[in-house]
Amino acid sequence: MLKMESRPARIATRSVAGGEKTKEQLTEDLRKTREELAVQKWGIEKTLGGMKVLVKELIQQGKVAGEAKAKDEAILSSIGDGMIATDQNARVIFMNEAAEKLIGWKREEVIGKLWFEVVPMEDDKGNTIPDDKRPIIQAIFHGKSTTTTTTTTTTTSIYYFVRKDKTKFPVAVTATPIILNGKVIGAIGIYRDITHEKEIDKAKTEFVSLASHQLRTPLSTINWYTEMLLSGDAGEVNENQKKYLEEAYNASKRMVELVNSLLNVSRLEMGTFVVEPELTDVMALAKSVADELKLLADQKKISLKLSCVDNLPKIQADPKLLRMVLSNLLSNSVKYTPEKGEVKMDLSVVKGNGKVGNKQIPADSLLCTVADTGYGIPKSQQDKIFTKLFRADNVREKDAEGTGLGLYIVKSIIDHSNGMIWFESVENKPASPKTASRGGGTTFYVILPLEGMKKKEGTKALA
Repeated sequence: MLKMESRPARIATRSVAGGEKTKEQLTEDLRKTREELAVQKWGIEKTLGGMKVLVKELIQQGKVAGEAKAKDEAILSSIGDGMIATDQNARVIFMNEAAEKLIGWKREEVIGKLWFEVVPMEDDKGNTIPDDKRPIIQAIFHGKSTTTTTTTTTTTSIYYFVRKDKTKFPVAVTATPIILNGKVIGAIGIYRDITHEKEIDKAKTEFVSLASHQLRTPLSTINWYTEMLLSGDAGEVNENQKKYLEEAYNASKRMVELVNSLLNVSRLEMGTFVVEPELTDVMALAKSVADELKLLADQKKISLKLSCVDNLPKIQADPKLLRMVLSNLLSNSVKYTPEKGEVKMDLSVVKGNGKVGNKQIPADSLLCTVADTGYGIPKSQQDKIFTKLFRADNVREKDAEGTGLGLYIVKSIIDHSNGMIWFESVENKPASPKTASRGGGTTFYVILPLEGMKKKEGTKALA
């Protein structure tokens, strides 16, 4: 038999370096490879486990965020007033249910569209409000909150929204910018239908008108009989009786003035007053008003001066209304200027596109400036000076008899005449008489277009 030669049991192979590895070496390499694979598998499983946890957390966070968003939207949607949110370009990004009901548009019809294109806004005369004057746009571009009036007044226009079906309603608006990291990224608009408030305000005005009208008759009777007693028509009165009668007569006159002011306010607000323009010499009218106030000015040793440019043109104006404007402004200046002060009225003409202070004057106009060296108006209260029944704190202490209606009536008349009125004032820092016309104390500026007042039909003239 052939005998097989015994050889060492080895498996020859090439190593990476070109040499041969034994079985033992291959076994060792395989073991190490398995260990490395096991470590890698453990690492992968651990990573997968971490990823699963992370995914679960993200899902949970997403649920929480979704719930929070849904909750926020539910809260916003349930707000009773209409609310919209826009981006920095005034495109609607949110609208609640109340807003849908107010304007007649569905949310999906409005989202992504420009708010001022969807819902037109008009003033109480039916004129469209320019886009740049709308509260939501002003909030975006100026970064400040804007609130429109919520009551019927003649000094501030009431805004109206036009619905989808072209009907309209009066609206109170509050627009607030959305600011992130110091940058405006959008705006929030809150809207409320104020039809009910307007109706209440109208009823109140009508009641004031009726009550004031009924008060005039007995007050006129009291004045008439008091005058007769003072003049001796009912027999002679002694000095003591005369003193009491004069007090009663003066109190009755003040009451008549108050009633007339209330009547004027109600007629202005209801639009029932008459405007009957005629060619008017404004300087002659101003001189007549100043003459009426001369006695009071002399008693307080106040210098009361009038000045006028040469050839001041006459204008079409209702003399009664214009007298009311000049009388209120001059009498306030005399009343609220301390002794030895100065009150000055200047009349001049301003060309169209010219400027008075920082105000642009749109058309050729008459400029009336009334300046005094008086007590001034507190800065914190200057925004209220043309509102009804308002009197500044510093003058209430010095004169308790004012009604707080004079400047409201003046502003109403000027607004109805397409004019302008504003003032500059420094409280308790009166200038010298030489600088009174430049704003020491208080300076009022009145602009009336030279084209004059427009005739207006009505049922009552202002008292």
